[in-house]
Amino acid sequence: MMPLATALALVPGLEQGAAPLRLQRLAGGHINETWRVDTSVGQYTLRLDGPAAMRPGVARNRELLLHAAAAAAGLAPPIVCAVPAAQLLICEYLQGRTWNDADFRDPAALQRLGERLQVLHGLAPPAAMASPAFMGASFDPYALTLRYLQQAGGAGALPDGSEAVLAPLRGALAEMEAAAATPVIVHGDLPYGNVLENSRLWLLDWEYAQLADPIYDVACIVAHLPLSSTLQQRLLAATGLGGAQAPGRLPAAVFVYRALTWAWHLARGERCDAPSWG
Repeated sequence: MMPLATALALVPGLEQGAAPLRLQRLAGGHINETWRVDTSVGQYTLRLDGPAAMRPGVARNRELLLHAAAAAAGLAPPIVCAVPAAQLLICEYLQGRTWNDADFRDPAALQRLGERLQVLHGLAPPAAMASPAFMGASFDPYALTLRYLQQAGGAGALPDGSEAVLAPLRGALAEMEAAAATPVIVHGDLPYGNVLENSRLWLLDWEYAQLADPIYDVACIVAHLPLSSTLQQRLLAATGLGGAQAPGRLPAAVFVYRALTWAWHLARGERCDAPSWG
């Protein structure tokens, strides 16, 4: 990780060694370090990456392309400076509050979130993502789950009990692929701390953004916070996914997300209960 003093010199207003007007470590980052930095020319967030082994599946070049596209549409904080080789990202700091349980259970709030996701899913993917050589251009949940499990098992071996999740995962993905939607930009990681409320809703932390089926953003929310069928239907409709096939595909998409999350925790050396489906 880059030393904080070195990173601060890249923040606007601090290039000549000036001291920040405010330097505050922000809560929520267990692996990366995130700081609020106020200077004479603006307010910024500074992210310094933690160990790669604790961030399985992250591809910074993919993240930056998709974050920049979302920022241009007013959905994400504008990027000020990004140095992936130095594991550093600086964005404009946005005032506001992050969502909590009550927000995700408020029909009107879910409606607004769904509408923001519909805008995101309607964006044209960056041209660079069309290149077969681009790292992470193709979202393959099964291959990604295997990669996490191999990292967890060591030397390419899979942890005991892996097939009990991989078998239903193959079934869930077959259901998804039977009526697959055109891949779009998805955020991919929408727990409480990644939705910010001020004069509009902002989506934060684009580490796991992908080009994928848009229903995965709804599945991510439902996996983190089980919603009633009524709220699920409202969120699907607000996201533009209220067609006849979407409600039937959602349980499969939720299982895919839970399987990925389970394997992700194992790859980080953390305990996690295996998901079940069907």
